[in-house]
Amino acid sequence: MIDRRTIILSGGAALLASACAPVNGPASKTAGSTPTRRVLWAANVRTKSLADRLIAARAGQFTHMSIFPIDWQSWRNSGLSVETMRSMIEDTGVKVLAIDPFVQWIPGFAIPDSYPPQNRGFIQFGEAAILRIAEEAEAEAINCVEGLGQAHPKALLVDAFGGFADRAGQRGLRVTLEFMPISSITGLREGWAIIDGANRPNAGLCFDTWHYFRSYEDTETLARIPANKIFEVQLADAKKQQQVPDLIEDLLRFRLLPGDGEFDIAGITAALKAKGAWTSVGPEVFADWIDKLEQRNVEEQCSAALQRFI
Repeated sequence: MIDRRTIILSGGAALLASACAPVNGPASKTAGSTPTRRVLWAANVRTKSLADRLIAARAGQFTHMSIFPIDWQSWRNSGLSVETMRSMIEDTGVKVLAIDPFVQWIPGFAIPDSYPPQNRGFIQFGEAAILRIAEEAEAEAINCVEGLGQAHPKALLVDAFGGFADRAGQRGLRVTLEFMPISSITGLREGWAIIDGANRPNAGLCFDTWHYFRSYEDTETLARIPANKIFEVQLADAKKQQQVPDLIEDLLRFRLLPGDGEFDIAGITAALKAKGAWTSVGPEVFADWIDKLEQRNVEEQCSAALQRFI
């Protein structure tokens, strides 16, 4: 059960009894364009406690959530035990889909001196730490990115990703690869080349609509990718013009909910549905404006935005 001490330690004011019932109903059905997993990605609730994230996920009828490794470690450091966090998650009926992101899967990884200090917490976890967190959180997957924009030979990336997929698979984990315009794995073409080259059954793409439109649109490559190799779809919108010159800052501060911006979210979601790549879907909005919302407003807006495209 989620007791008062748990709520206080996690920073939540209250956990409503109605949020503790197991998730069921339309979100868990497989029919037409309805995804089997509705995912509340951590970006939407990055300023919220674990308790408040769980309230938001349950009330918004999300079946799954992701967790930043830095947050899991911070919650542990604050006094929450693994057993307590597992109990909180289990009580709400929401499952942990992914630990996201994992950056140190590339051999010779080193954080450059020029890397922004405020972003180092996201990338400070090595393989042993990320696998430990995935086990503690009882996650289903780990999401990999190349987050430094450092060029690497394709063969090295294919071998490294495939090797990590094998080691994760031994623990029953899936792995996804997320292409990003701030990365050397810039767009869909580069991301698919690694997944296709690695050719592991537990490895697939994480398709983020913000990254897709901010890098380049590539309907030809999308048409060639088997539907079962797109494991996750993250929905985010934006103005077509960057709000600030720095792309990383634009990524982390100015996203919009799907349908609220100028990207063709309707078009890309229709294409993903048509090919059958619409099984695990959720909004992922890094933004100053969403950080300031109360947990109840986050859950309502994220759920409503997702429903537009379901």
